[in-house]
Amino acid sequence: MLTDPRVVEHYHFYRRQSDLNLIRKQAEEDFWERFENSRNEAGLEAWTVFDQLTEMSPKWMYGWAGLLHTSLSKKYGGPELQYMIAGRAQGLGYATEAAETVLRDAKDRALTSKVIATVDIPNTGSIRVLEKLNFEFVGPIEAYGSADMYLYTKTLG
Repeated sequence: MLTDPRVVEHYHFYRRQSDLNLIRKQAEEDFWERFENSRNEAGLEAWTVFDQLTEMSPKWMYGWAGLLHTSLSKKYGGPELQYMIAGRAQGLGYATEAAETVLRDAKDRALTSKVIATVDIPNTGSIRVLEKLNFEFVGPIEAYGSADMYLYTKTLG
């Protein structure tokens, strides 16, 4: 997914990178290590998003969604909701459904009372996902190498 132009359009490091070895190395640091650390430290999970075809059909990985401890978690008081959906599956409701499932799991297991989310300002699809999930808009923020981001929060009640 990190070579899909529709995906990396909103991931600043990856859209500027063409070397696949550097992309893999950075992805390990950005995602896999954070997935493991978040699971080990707080029981937070990242979930794989598959298509909804029948058992007889091949299943395609459309992306992932999860709550992760990030550099922003401590500063803003909660784990960060993150998700990445393949270009061919964007706009079909997968991000909303996956994020909603992640939030429900965190609430059911009492993992956190507050969640944050950041979004690239031009990423109107992700903004709509956060609005559908009743995240509150906080304002502009500089994060992940960009001053072109918004911060959202949600209290899990």
